Amino acid sequence: MTTSGTYAFTVNRDQIIRQSMLNIGKLDPDENPTNSEISDCSLVLNMMVKQWMGKGDFAPGLKVWTRRRGHLFLRSTTGQYAVGPTGTGWTETYVAPTTTVAAAAGAATLTLSSVTGVANGYYIGFELSTGDMQWTKVSGAPAGNVVTLAAVTTASVLSGAQVFCYQTTAQQPIVVETATLRDNQNNDVPLKLLTVQDYDLLPSKTAPTNVSDPSAIYYEYQLGNSNLFTDIAGAQDVTKHIVLTYMEATQDFNAATDTPEYPQEYYLALVWGLSKLIVPMFRAVWTPQMETVYQLSVAIAQKKDPERVTLFYQPGAEE
Repeated sequence: MTTSGTYAFTVNRDQIIRQSMLNIGKLDPDENPTNSEISDCSLVLNMMVKQWMGKGDFAPGLKVWTRRRGHLFLRSTTGQYAVGPTGTGWTETYVAPTTTVAAAAGAATLTLSSVTGVANGYYIGFELSTGDMQWTKVSGAPAGNVVTLAAVTTASVLSGAQVFCYQTTAQQPIVVETATLRDNQNNDVPLKLLTVQDYDLLPSKTAPTNVSDPSAIYYEYQLGNSNLFTDIAGAQDVTKHIVLTYMEATQDFNAATDTPEYPQEYYLALVWGLSKLIVPMFRAVWTPQMETVYQLSVAIAQKKDPERVTLFYQPGAEE
């Protein structure tokens, strides 16, 4: 027996569209969709994949292919953070050097223990002597271990101060699954996930004197950037940060050759899902046989990465 030895089969946007149109009899095998048909079907395809992402779809599995771990860096002056593509101090990957030389307020440079992972245009945050974290960007390539800042320091910076630097801001979470508070030795403390009622009923969450390590967060999904609230008015130790395990949005189909951000088990469901949705657009007929194939392909996709939970049983619980 001779096998291919490959495992990388995939499909792209226009192949999904063409196959969907073939399924409902709106293309002959030797035809290709027009530009208008591709545009119309692409719009519906993007709507469909957005409904299928996260956990609120027809297959509320773990969606491990869109699971990410993000890092949110804290401030001593606020308990509310913008988490999303234009937020500050929110990323998937970062480096964490320290300063090796003290800097006065108004300084335009910092000397770091390492400049690995530090480059022009990267976001850089550094611990101030006031206990807060200041954020700006790296201006130009580092000279040795000296980094030039796009904005001068607003307070003095001590030698040995914590620095965080990253290139890319992470996308906003659709669903936050877990949250922990991580120190600069990579030790984690679990954080409680609050509901809106739990958070709103906290009596001193915004009191200026309520400065400590957070013990709980409330995540509120919004358009653009989402909001993350801690149960404190400010962090007492900005060398610690919050680590979120979350589900990210599924990427768009923009170009003909864009491939799905879905596993291979979903490809047939994507084709037949689009087939069913474009039937009214082309005034086609959705037959019982088509419905059977659609249901079968969707059922198999639904079983991909089913929800797995840890169950706890205790005696005396009411039924």
